[in-house]
Amino acid sequence: MTSPAALAPPLDNDDLLSLILVRLPPLASSFSSPALVCKRWHRLVRDPGFLRRLRAFHRTPPVVGFFHNSPDSPRFVATQGMSGIRIATAARDLRRDGAGGMWWFVDCRHGRALLRSRDWVDLLVWDPITGHHVLINVPDQVRAGASDCNAAVLCPSGTTGCGGACRSSPFSVVVVFTRGHCAFTCVYSSLTGAWGELVSMPTPSQECELTEEPGAFVGDAMYWLLGESSILEFRLGDQKLALVERPLEIFSVYRRNIRVLRSEGSVLALAAVKNFSLHLWAREADNCGTTKWVLHRAIELCTLLELPLTQPRVGSIPVWISGLGEDGNVVFLRTILGMFVLWPETMQFKMVTNNVLMKTVYPYAKFYFPEGL
Repeated sequence: MTSPAALAPPLDNDDLLSLILVRLPPLASSFSSPALVCKRWHRLVRDPGFLRRLRAFHRTPPVVGFFHNSPDSPRFVATQGMSGIRIATAARDLRRDGAGGMWWFVDCRHGRALLRSRDWVDLLVWDPITGHHVLINVPDQVRAGASDCNAAVLCPSGTTGCGGACRSSPFSVVVVFTRGHCAFTCVYSSLTGAWGELVSMPTPSQECELTEEPGAFVGDAMYWLLGESSILEFRLGDQKLALVERPLEIFSVYRRNIRVLRSEGSVLALAAVKNFSLHLWAREADNCGTTKWVLHRAIELCTLLELPLTQPRVGSIPVWISGLGEDGNVVFLRTILGMFVLWPETMQFKMVTNNVLMKTVYPYAKFYFPEGL
């Protein structure tokens, strides 16, 4: 005998309705209307079990906006699915206690933002949604004599798919810097509240300039651009530093307009722009097991973004890569018209601000559903 639940219309069955709703884009705006249909639908989309299934189904959290260090405009810009007013206000109100100076964004990853003081004396790990933050003092051995610094905030296990749901979990901060002809790194763990041992390796004399742009987390390693032809690798598992070569033509062709990223399949990749063309590279192993760089895609941006063909002034770059999503699924491009966000997989794009002064942005990815949904 068929049960009454099996005979009920699909939208009257909670399990079937959940299977339908979980396929909506994982944005707060996607669930505003369903939540207003009736009390049962509202209860369903607010159920913690449904939110867990939503995260598991989509896996990769959406990029809902980005932070930046320009003092002349709100420091958070929403791109989709939410209002950025509350987060922008919270970012504006961040002040370094006792110093009166602003904090500078360094990294956004796994639902957290990492900021630094101007002199790198202190770091701040901040959850933009809850407002919870942890102040970390950087040891003298890290700061003293450092010529270039960068840093990243990570989940302790290197979870790449946590979707920002790990905000109550411990975290690690990796600081990397150069001094003379050596690269150094040191890891802070919130589990112990202490810094680990300083790790170092020599670098070629021409490869000692560390980029200020955010790095990429691939597998169990962090990567940053170093010098004109190298990528600095730090493996969290064995706490080792190493150098990875970039494609030989990268520097001369792309003029530093290049970013390191993680691509599909957790592969080390590069995004670079030459004039109006976005090139996506991946480091892959061939049939013999030899790893090499492969150019996967070239996207002509001038036609796609409907950019004017007028040449920029001498020395300027018409399209600049300002930021990338954690999974390389979103690219932020500064143009002479303003900042665009591009989803390479679907080739969708939109302008998010006409501000042309932002050089580097820090995309913020989150499964975010406010209490008032």
